Amino acid sequence: MAKYSNVTAGQTEACINRMGGWENFLRFIGGQGRIVFETILTIIRTVVVFSKPAVTTSKEYFKEAGVRWMGKNFETQFLGLEVEATEEVELAVRKLEQASLDAPILAELGGKAELTVSQFQTFLAANRGSSEWFVFYLKGKDGNLWAVDALWSADDVGWSVNANSVGSPRRWDADRQVVSRN
Repeated sequence: MAKYSNVTAGQTEACINRMGGWENFLRFIGGQGRIVFETILTIIRTVVVFSKPAVTTSKEYFKEAGVRWMGKNFETQFLGLEVEATEEVELAVRKLEQASLDAPILAELGGKAELTVSQFQTFLAANRGSSEWFVFYLKGKDGNLWAVDALWSADDVGWSVNANSVGSPRRWDADRQVVSRN
């Protein structure tokens, strides 16, 4: 019984072609090659976010984390949101190595992309005064995933936060910090 009995001849051929042809395939299975996946995100640090009780979000809830300005989409999707209790979790802060749309970022993060609103709020509270521009992926009231960015404003002495559809054509600049589960 083959280990991968559902692999088709077409998939096998595509794999060999991606390796650069038959000769490279033979070199690879002979131990002369290695697989290197390209990445657009590099982990720069991890942080632990402790468990939080259930809550209904409000302007005051976000103000406790230092949020001073909210964009319209953020207010619509994340104010008055019922948030379930969360367990302790380790988050990863990843540097975006090149400008990117949300789709490639989400593909690379896989199931680790989505944070809870409580984790987002706790992270902001712990990172007041940061000079980094953070990107988070949160589920809004509409049930969809939203790209939420947060930037500390020295003028307002607080976070400015906004939410964008993950399907929007907005590109995140290189060096943005993407926060996800580790």
